[in-house]
Amino acid sequence: MKNSAPSLASSTDSGTRLCEGMEIIGEVKFTDAMRVETKISGKIFSDSGSLVVGEKGHIQATIEAGVVEIFGTVEGSVTAKHRVQIRAGARVTGDIRAPELNVELGAFFEGKCYVTA
Repeated sequence: MKNSAPSLASSTDSGTRLCEGMEIIGEVKFTDAMRVETKISGKIFSDSGSLVVGEKGHIQATIEAGVVEIFGTVEGSVTAKHRVQIRAGARVTGDIRAPELNVELGAFFEGKCYVTA
């Protein structure tokens, strides 16, 4: 576990933002960076993009992306090509597959972790 991994949160300033007050049911695809501060149910996919689940984000979905950083709640499997970061205060219930996993002190994670090469 690491406490000092750099945050991706600022890198999504020029990317797509899904703000609170909306709910998405279905499949969401993105290319570069996306920050989620709302509820999504279904599937989130990017070949190599960075996904940030903000503090107000609530995801009930299968996630596939290059990098995933979680501040909010995720229920479902997470697969990342590079890294998954679960920040303090975040809640993740589901299996994670990634070459690198960082879980901060104060984060909740329940599921299986598969560290891939």
